[in-house]
Amino acid sequence: MLAAVSFNAASAQNGLFSGTDRISAGGSIGLTASAYAVDGIENRRPPGMIQSTANLNFSLFGLSSGLNMFYSTDDSGFRQNMNAFRYNASWKWVTVQVGDINSRFSQYGLNGATVRGGYVKLNPGKFLFEAVGGRSQRAVKPSVETGFREPSFEQWAYGTKIGYGSGSGSYFHLSTFYAIDSRDLDDTNGVLEINPQENLTVTPDFQVQFFDGRFTLASQVTTSIFTRDINSEYIPYNEIPLPSFFENIFKPRSSSRINFAGLADATLTLDMFNMTLGYERVQPGFESLGRGRSRDDFEKVSVNPVVRLLGNRLNINSSFSYGRDNLLGNRLQTQNNINAGTSIQMQVTDRFTLSTTYNLLLIDVNPASGSEDIIGGSQTQSSHNVLLQPGYSILSGSYSHNITLNAGYLSIDSQFGGNQQGVSDFSSYSLTGGLNYSVSLPNGLTLTSSGNYLTNSSDGLEIDNFGVNLGSSYSLFSRSLTLSANAGINFNNTQRELPAGDSVTAKLQQITGSLNAQYRLTARDSFSLRLRTRTNRSTSGAGREFSELEGSFQYQRSF
Repeated sequence: MLAAVSFNAASAQNGLFSGTDRISAGGSIGLTASAYAVDGIENRRPPGMIQSTANLNFSLFGLSSGLNMFYSTDDSGFRQNMNAFRYNASWKWVTVQVGDINSRFSQYGLNGATVRGGYVKLNPGKFLFEAVGGRSQRAVKPSVETGFREPSFEQWAYGTKIGYGSGSGSYFHLSTFYAIDSRDLDDTNGVLEINPQENLTVTPDFQVQFFDGRFTLASQVTTSIFTRDINSEYIPYNEIPLPSFFENIFKPRSSSRINFAGLADATLTLDMFNMTLGYERVQPGFESLGRGRSRDDFEKVSVNPVVRLLGNRLNINSSFSYGRDNLLGNRLQTQNNINAGTSIQMQVTDRFTLSTTYNLLLIDVNPASGSEDIIGGSQTQSSHNVLLQPGYSILSGSYSHNITLNAGYLSIDSQFGGNQQGVSDFSSYSLTGGLNYSVSLPNGLTLTSSGNYLTNSSDGLEIDNFGVNLGSSYSLFSRSLTLSANAGINFNNTQRELPAGDSVTAKLQQITGSLNAQYRLTARDSFSLRLRTRTNRSTSGAGREFSELEGSFQYQRSF
């Protein structure tokens, strides 16, 4: 059973301290419980779980403060803790937070890593100072139990950021982030396959605007010193080209590496036209503990023009990018990507809208000289994706009708050069279509219906898919109670050709259903009940059959 408590910030019009505009408070509290059962496959989620979130916000003579909490029973020693707690307070240009902090100092330095500790921000005028510190990862001991994901060391992290300027105008910032693993981790089972790591990043970040903000230049470059194993041999500073004062901050070792990542862009903004030119480069082997795992060894150049016509009733947004990897030329192959696309949105009339998109992707993989015998010859792939979506709305008295249609086409063609045994060219195309209709009646009744179709043809495989969904909702007691129900059925037909020339056909049928009830007890109290089921059945050939049932109850109170 899953339960969640949620306090969401709310306006305190009739708050705890009514009668004064200098003191106000507000928030909300909620509880959600859910259960899950499945037959035929492994559980997709725990059969029972409790979650809770809470926040309280108040203002006292200019001092703003808030309390945020999150608790979940869906927590184990096999991963990082999901539970969260945070207290924040701000007064004029001072902000303080304690608990679980999620900060973003730069794109490649500190960007999204959660730190359980403290945070302070000072922003008097155009000056900026930010600091954060605490535990960014808890220790997870290795285990031989089934389902164990991966062990981890306890990790502590610290970051600072200073700068001057306006975030929406011109500014210069300098940020740094430091994280280190604790060496202590019990390995009684002898299965530990990770090493304690250390990381220091430094990022200068600037933006300059000209001509009243019509032209903007921005850039940031992150230098990362990353040690894969802090138990490796120490390297004295007199043997490396770094200032000696770094020894008090970061101790280089034989597994330490220095790498870079950065981006830059220039933007022109006019009344009916925008243009952005961008460049991004991440050196091979670049790593940052402040943003988790990410792709390295690539560079990309991009162009993004936007045109607005007919009083913004017609918008044309285009993009073009070229990217490549193997920046140092030391890999067996190099991949080049070209991605070009255009989307058009047009408000034809007050009732009729039309949007369409087209995207082209070209991939070219070339082997390095002399490596053809190892990985084969070159590879190329091209794909075209077209989507058309008209929409029409009808207002007839108290009735409201909405109709949307979508149609899409996707093709993929791949060619393999050289003499690779068992490898041949590949092609695939798909057609998709969908129709949605909804009508709202003045008595609170809403009816919805939709249908979708997909057909795919590729080498040796044919897929046809068709589905229909019906739904309705109805409001009672001055819209205090809302009931809704949805039901759908989907048919899937797959035909696969075998090497011997025979074919195998599999037909699957999936039935889904849901019931929802939401009731507002008072102006501040409400609850909801949700039930969902899904059944997958094989009607012909091989197929996996299963059924799922999920239910949840949620209560919320605002104050």
